[in-house]
Formats: sequence, C-alpha cells, structure tokens
Amino acid sequence: MAAFALGCSGPDAPPSTDAGAPSAALDDDLDFRRPAGLPRQTGPELARPLLLHRPSASAPVRCNRDVCVHGATDDAAPALLDAASSALDTFLALKLPRPRFDGPLGGDGRLDLYVQVDAAAAGYLDPGSASSGPDLGSGFVVTPPLRRGCHDHQALATAVARVMLLGQDAAMQATTATMLSRHLGILAEPCNLAELEDIDTAQRSPERTFTGDASEPGPAAFLFPWFLENKYGTNEPGKLTVSLASISAQSTREGALVDEPDVFDALRVTQQRNQTSLGDTLLEFAIHRAFLGSRSDEMHMLDVAKYGALGRVRIEWDVPYSSLPRSLRPLRPIEPLGATYVYIDLEGAPDDGEVTFVIDWEMPVGFSWAALKLDATGAELGRKKYDPVLGSTHVEATIRDLRGATALLIVGVNEGESRRDEPFDPDALHEAAKSYVITLAK
Repeated sequence: MAAFALGCSGPDAPPSTDAGAPSAALDDDLDFRRPAGLPRQTGPELARPLLLHRPSASAPVRCNRDVCVHGATDDAAPALLDAASSALDTFLALKLPRPRFDGPLGGDGRLDLYVQVDAAAAGYLDPGSASSGPDLGSGFVVTPPLRRGCHDHQALATAVARVMLLGQDAAMQATTATMLSRHLGILAEPCNLAELEDIDTAQRSPERTFTGDASEPGPAAFLFPWFLENKYGTNEPGKLTVSLASISAQSTREGALVDEPDVFDALRVTQQRNQTSLGDTLLEFAIHRAFLGSRSDEMHMLDVAKYGALGRVRIEWDVPYSSLPRSLRPLRPIEPLGATYVYIDLEGAPDDGEVTFVIDWEMPVGFSWAALKLDATGAELGRKKYDPVLGSTHVEATIRDLRGATALLIVGVNEGESRRDEPFDPDALHEAAKSYVITLAK
C-alpha cells in the first residue's frame, strides 16, 4: 500500500469539489499545478518532418560494410560508423528488416549518415522514393558527432530504426514514427538516463496525449509499443512494432503521401479480430503505467522496476476510506489518450464493506474505467472494467468484498473518440481535453 501512497491530502493535492478553501501554496519545485511536458496542440494537422532532401555530400566519406558517413572528422567517423553498424546488427539479429536500398542517392546501397554539428539525430525519407506502388521508401540519417555517454548512441540507433520503419511505411506520421522507432532504438542501445528523463516527464503528466502533439512527440511514447510487445507479442523483440508499420502501409497513386490507414487504424482492426478493442487496449496500457518504477510488481510491464521513483505515475487523489463520501475532480482535464488515477486507502474498511463510485465527464468523448484491488505490497488482486456506452458520459458501480485488499485504484482513460464513425486519428486535430467528477461513497 505504501508503494502507491502519494499523500495527496497534503499541499500537492488539487482542491476537491466538496472543499471550499483553496489548496495551500506550493513550493516551486513541487508545483504540479503548473503545466508540465508538451504544449497543447494548436494546429489543424501534426507536423511531418520526415521528408527531406539529402544534405550536400561533403568530403570526406568513410564507409564500412553497412554504413557510410559523410562529412565527419577523423576523430568522429569511427564512433559513428561503429554505433550505426551496431544498431543495424542488433536489428538483423532480431530478424527485423534492413533499411530500403537507396541506389545511387548516397553513392551506393549502404545506409548514409550526414554529419551536421547542430542537428539532432533523425531519420528522413528520400523525396520521390515512394512515388509509385506501395509507399515503401529509402532514407538517410542526419546526426551530430557522438558525445560521451549513451544519449547520442540511443538517438542514433533511433534514427536508424526510423529509416528502417519508413522502408515499411513511407507515409508514417512523425509522432507515430518516433514512438515506434524510439522503442526499437532502446532495444539496440539502452540508455537508462535518457529513458528516465522522458519517463519522469510523462509520468508527471499522465493526462497528456501520450503520442505527443503538433510541436513534438510524447516524451515516453515508446512505452506504448513496449507494452504492446509485452502483452501481445511473441517473445520476439521488435517484431510486433515493425508489423504494425508494415500492415498500415498504403499505396499513393498521385500527390503527397497520406498516412491512411495509420498505425492506430491497423491496431484497431487487429484488436477487433482479437475479440477486444482499441479502447480496451488503451485502458490496459493506462493500468500498466500505474505499475512502473518502484511500484512495479513485474507482473504488468517487465523490466521497469529500474526506473525507481521517477517511474511512478502521478495519482490525482489519495484518499482514506474513512473520509468517504467525497466528490473529487482532477488537477487538469484529460487529453485524448491521456489517463487519470484515483487511489482509495482501505485502512479501517470491513471485509464485507463496499465502495461505490459515480463518474460523470464532459461530452462528447468516451472514457473507459477500471477499478483495481491492491494488496499490502501494491500488487493487483483483481479488477473490474467499465466500458463507455456510445453517447453516455456517466458510469457508476459498487465494489464489494474487500477481503484481502488494502487499497482500490481507479483508472480512467480518454479514448479520444467523439463518434464511432470518426475514430481517434493522431494525424488530425484532437478533441479538446475533458474533465470529470468522481463521487465516492462507502
């Protein structure tokens, strides 16, 4: 139980709807009211910085069996060649595809790296390389020289993975490509420091759209393909991630490449065939996010205990059973694909006691909810899910038989869909963030 307690009755807590007094002043370093993470989306369409003409080839050019580096100094070239080749060797060992053959665009068919001191490592699509037939294109990498530490190595591996994914779906939208390629980059070049920075940012603001928005990708979007592989994969790292890119590829006959169907469309159809839904998958992911870092029980996502306290998701409210009934609202509204968490400490609750909750949220989106029973170690004892009814913005339920449970964790996720015939699309302008009120009674 202590693993989940956050003390939200203290100064970090948002005001409840049954409390008339404002919350106490917060220390600047602990001010959770201040928006964190990514800015909200303002444009009608997400940026697509995946298409770029190759930089002018500059001497010298140094190559090994798989990679050519353009414009690197004598000191920088060997490290770049080794790091990019190492990533390719890892993908080959995992039986993942190589980047598409680029012919004479870079001199020969090897993967090309162009060194730009002030650039961030990124993979790009060659314009026109997917102009006919399936949208499968060749690409290249722009990268700075590698600095000490693992950050740049992981960034380069991620850029190589992005070029490989663009070879499976050249029209892939930028934030989706980053989400998938970052997961593959972590497989090739683990870097706990880089991952911790992003996970801490994301877990402090679980209400944000985890894929990101118009300005940049979500900081820990890589957790989603990681979760999918943990739950639905075949113990072959990276295979499911690449498959999602492959089956969402399309054929553009004329004009600009359009990412329709996209990865979420592919996942939506796949999950329907698996007798489940995308909404249920998103709720399951939100549940797994609650068991990261020091809350990990190694029964949800694997190998995440290493993130320690920085992996702990922010819980909206931590309230004792003895304080019920109460009505609560979240700190900030929940964006599409964002999640929210309410924790009820059951100390003093009888075994035959019960907890009733009623949740109402803003139209028009659907929220999915789950109530989890936790034991004294924070491990899950069982759960009940509550799927939204089309057009409804209300759910109520009673949790009975509290025997053995020391806490309840209520998890909600904004599915991002306002109409079933207009499913959530990461390419398009999202519905605005929506809030809710939850009433708890015993």
